[in-house]
Amino acid sequence: MTSFRFRFRDARVWRYMVSSIEKIIEDGVFVVNDEGLSLRALDTSHVVMIDLFYPKDSFDEWEVAEEATFGVSFKEFSKILRRAQKNDELVIEVKDTFLDVIFSEPSLGERVFRMPQISLTYEKLPEPKIEFTVRAKIFSTTFRDVIRDLEAVGETLVIRAPEEADKLIMEAKGDVEQVEIELPLGSSLIELQVDSPDKSAYSIDYFSQMRAAAQAADTVSLSYAEYAPIKVDMEYTGGGRLTFYVSPKEEE
Repeated sequence: MTSFRFRFRDARVWRYMVSSIEKIIEDGVFVVNDEGLSLRALDTSHVVMIDLFYPKDSFDEWEVAEEATFGVSFKEFSKILRRAQKNDELVIEVKDTFLDVIFSEPSLGERVFRMPQISLTYEKLPEPKIEFTVRAKIFSTTFRDVIRDLEAVGETLVIRAPEEADKLIMEAKGDVEQVEIELPLGSSLIELQVDSPDKSAYSIDYFSQMRAAAQAADTVSLSYAEYAPIKVDMEYTGGGRLTFYVSPKEEE
């Protein structure tokens, strides 16, 4: 079996990303090759697709001789990554049927956690082709704050943009409560492009599950169209991206 090793400077980035992935999919297959590390998987209900990519230049060490795959249980992977502390580097090393997750910190040495790989059939999923009519970019802190407010009130997130393209509106409704949050361009919104003033609705639960991953992201981009999946794209230092595609639901 192919062996490989790579090192990433901030273990907590992976801790936060995998914390969100774990809430949506049970297991998955990572691919490592000359381009970098990637994961593309669907949840069991086929409502959410997760697409992760980190270029090899993002890693401080990259020892990959040929393309290889490794399967993990995200519950077990996340359990280990929760041990990551400030200043820990993350080293992933695969030998035979085991995955070593190593936290390296100069003053403390190395802590090595070993977990078995799981045998999964790797299926290369195509990237969704969607014609988005609204595209927005916000700071990750704004995204987390907005979702926290919305999830306290309702189960459905409705997102819409006026034709003037000067703000993005996100709202949720409960049995008796309602919240509407306006994100104006130039303060809360970094960018906004509106081809058509569409609105669409999605389950708020999936956005709640993304909040951990957003904690380590620099920005969050939202792209959607009426009655189409929304693309939630998180950008990380070093060129990494974690993308969620969430299918729409009927507005209540």
